[in-house]
Amino acid sequence: RCRPLSKEELSINTPVVITCNEQRREVSAAQNIANKQIDRTFVFDKVFGPKSKQQDVFNHAVVPLVGEVLDGYNCTIFAYGQTGTGKTYTMEGGGGKTQDGELPSDAGVIPRAVKRIFDILEAQSAEYSMKVSFLELYNEELTDLLAPDESKFSDDKSKKPMALMEDGKGGVFVRGLEEEVVSSASEIYKILERGSGKRKTAETLLNKQSSRSHSIFSITIHIKECTPEGEEMIKCGKLNLVDLAGSENISRSGARDGRAREAGEINKSLLTLGRVINTLVEHSGHIPYR
Repeated sequence: RCRPLSKEELSINTPVVITCNEQRREVSAAQNIANKQIDRTFVFDKVFGPKSKQQDVFNHAVVPLVGEVLDGYNCTIFAYGQTGTGKTYTMEGGGGKTQDGELPSDAGVIPRAVKRIFDILEAQSAEYSMKVSFLELYNEELTDLLAPDESKFSDDKSKKPMALMEDGKGGVFVRGLEEEVVSSASEIYKILERGSGKRKTAETLLNKQSSRSHSIFSITIHIKECTPEGEEMIKCGKLNLVDLAGSENISRSGARDGRAREAGEINKSLLTLGRVINTLVEHSGHIPYR
């Protein structure tokens, strides 16, 4: 899904190479190689055209998953694609401020999901507890975006990177990851703003503020319910909202030295993620988790 173009970008007389057909769920790419026109068409489960709004994406792709999380399932939403195509815009939004509890029209998937979760829980007068965590994966190292800021005099070399561990029940957890207990949507918005400000970004030829890391914002909800027989039951659901760093062609983005290493790690991890998803879909015997 592409971000809206700025006025400066629209004013440049560039040819249209991508067209969307929302009814037929197709995206067509036109390419001219050695004066030969090569057009390719790709079919998707759903296509959002350039005039689509944040609300449209949320209603179609996220609302059903929020319901599943509140039913006690674990769900994950990925934003995946080339650098500069609007992944962070789709997940977090355009930076508009919430006023009187109402989200701005450019609010992304994460604030909208948070608001919907609280609206449903309050409408049901449910007894619940909720906690959030915010994690960054940069150059193969994990960082806790909610951890208290370290003193600038502390020796960074002595700081051990966070470790990903198996919990013995077939799942994984990050040792020492901060989980903040929250009780309102506004608390989560502040946490999101605080964590997002710490993410690693850089300017490349392809993108003025390119995310150089993957981020995972997780919301864990415990809901207490009573069965018709009068027994207490606790449902636990988790929503992982993932803003991946963009894949990039290093020669086109102008990445050099450390930036090129970043891009290499980003592309390698995205390639691995693609392999994992494909093997999960194909129900292969070996899943190449990394």
